[in-house]
Amino acid sequence: MRGPANDVGWGGEVGWGGAKRSPSDPPQETLGLRPSLPTWPPSPHGSRSAFTLVELLVTIAVIGVLVALLLPAVQAAREAARRADCSNRLRQIALAAHQYHGAHNTFPPGLNQFEFPSAPRFRGTSLFVFLLPYVEQRSLAAPWDYAEPMNNTEGGPSARAAVVLPVLVCPSDLIEENPVERGGRWQALTSYGGNGGRRSYYTDLATTDGIFHTTGQAALPNSRQQPVSLQGILDGTTNTLLFGERSHRDPNFETFAQAGWASSSLRYLGAWAAIGGKRRIADVTMSGFAPINYRLPFDYAHRGTANPPAGDAGAFAYYEDLRFCAFGSNHPGGANFALADGSVRWIAETLPLVTLRALSTRAGGEVATEY
Repeated sequence: MRGPANDVGWGGEVGWGGAKRSPSDPPQETLGLRPSLPTWPPSPHGSRSAFTLVELLVTIAVIGVLVALLLPAVQAAREAARRADCSNRLRQIALAAHQYHGAHNTFPPGLNQFEFPSAPRFRGTSLFVFLLPYVEQRSLAAPWDYAEPMNNTEGGPSARAAVVLPVLVCPSDLIEENPVERGGRWQALTSYGGNGGRRSYYTDLATTDGIFHTTGQAALPNSRQQPVSLQGILDGTTNTLLFGERSHRDPNFETFAQAGWASSSLRYLGAWAAIGGKRRIADVTMSGFAPINYRLPFDYAHRGTANPPAGDAGAFAYYEDLRFCAFGSNHPGGANFALADGSVRWIAETLPLVTLRALSTRAGGEVATEY
């Protein structure tokens, strides 16, 4: 028996919209009307208004996996961009050195050094100061005090020597503070240094067979050493380094600096003006004395494992020399270098030391193999 006339059935006389229809009424489609969806009977499961806890956890897990997969790729892309930026900055420095050579017929001195009667006895003008007009810094070069270099460190963070030059800083170099203050003097740091040959430091032991070394009346190890010209690069400009990167990161070395065994923390090394002191050539040059990306393999607490021994501060000086001489970077696996022909190349840290030293000499007669 049928129910009341207003009951809504699946196939009876009442349309989808709930209104009574006559068999003679034309279909709603004919009238241009869109039939409404049935609202009865209701779904046996009811409406869905939210995720279940299990679905939510699965979604979070999937997102976490995707982020874990994408994050290394994003970081690698950013590092690739920083490495390319670093390469461009080295290219600008190399071009500036060649422009200087075009004007003076030599590359600039590594550090044109003179001896003064008062401390610090050794003071001079670094290669990067000589390059200022060629890296769009004529306004900084114009007031530079060449007669008394220490005056350039005065004035606090606004001192001429404290100006941070972006072209001299690698985006990947972890410099904690720049500029830095030491003994009331302010100087800004650089991530790059000139090629000082097979050994650039300690100053009395420098080989001066690269491109940059001390010159002038107080040059070391020999007085009145002369700057280098392209004609002096007998090994060929494509086989000789011009500039390379420096890394300021070495946690093990810093433990010796904190113990007072090192002459300087790396946080002070690399002042582009290199003003004041006998050791300042280490700020602006590096060499083939140590492998690329060399870092101290032991800390102060484990100094007994050192070979050769580092039993006291005097013996540790050998390791300080290695670290101060080392080309390196915070790019994974190697460092950027500018060659004497003006080109820039990436060189892996696995490069044999004998090959690095061959690339570091200007007239050693070595044959540099593939690198």
